[in-house]
Amino acid sequence: MTAIAIWCNHEIEENPRLWIAADSLVSTSAGSKLINDGAKIFALPIVCRSAGKNGFFTERYYEHTYGYCFAGDTLLGQNAYLSLVPLLSNLFSSTSYIPSSADVARYVHTYLSHTYDDCKAGRAENSGFEAALFGHCSITNTLSAYHFFLKNENGVFEVTSKLHDNMQEREFLYLGDSKVHMSSQIKAALAADSTPMAEWEARSKGRRLSRIPRYIIQDHINDESFPTIGGSLQLGIADRFGFRAFPLCKPGVNGEAVISYLGRELTQDLQYVGRALVGGEAMA
Repeated sequence: MTAIAIWCNHEIEENPRLWIAADSLVSTSAGSKLINDGAKIFALPIVCRSAGKNGFFTERYYEHTYGYCFAGDTLLGQNAYLSLVPLLSNLFSSTSYIPSSADVARYVHTYLSHTYDDCKAGRAENSGFEAALFGHCSITNTLSAYHFFLKNENGVFEVTSKLHDNMQEREFLYLGDSKVHMSSQIKAALAADSTPMAEWEARSKGRRLSRIPRYIIQDHINDESFPTIGGSLQLGIADRFGFRAFPLCKPGVNGEAVISYLGRELTQDLQYVGRALVGGEAMA
């Protein structure tokens, strides 16, 4: 399955953000390893257009990106995302209506429900699937996450949702395997003493307290006793500027920085599109 944590980070007080960390392992239904570089975190674009002087809906009046992630059924999670992108990036309004995060979440919930209903007859009842939409709402000026997951209603599995509204520091959402174990570890770590001394001690070990969920997931990626959590670490940040994924930056030989994404090194042939640099910012 997977391990994903979404949490509120207040390192920059004037611009609080939602961070996300996940593994990248995709396993078969039998539990064997399929691929190590499975993408589970995506940017979901919202693009709205109004009518231009020519009468066609060509004028972009609103653009934003939310984060989208999933755990469990990879085919369902990725296919739903690939279907939602062309729909949500082609919105039209004659009144320049700006959808709220709640509007987008309702649409995603409805689409996931139809998708799951179409295929659930051919899936075992214990086939796991969950997803989340998260980010900054331009209408309410809040950071929120919407959790979509399967619920058994009188013997019938349906996609339901739960809102984590106006998330604040130390609040988090976890998706994936070993929920009780992982949630308790993240909760305890975020609730740790946040005095300047505690922060200094954490940073001296290379683990800033406000980023601690990423290290918990990294530790479990490295722990072979959790076989469904593995691959590499993937990171992203959502704020009022939208969502963006971050490559990782690690020291290489001769002191040179090595940039990677989903565990794949962005070598010279993968670092540029023409003369444009791929990735931009990277996170250590």
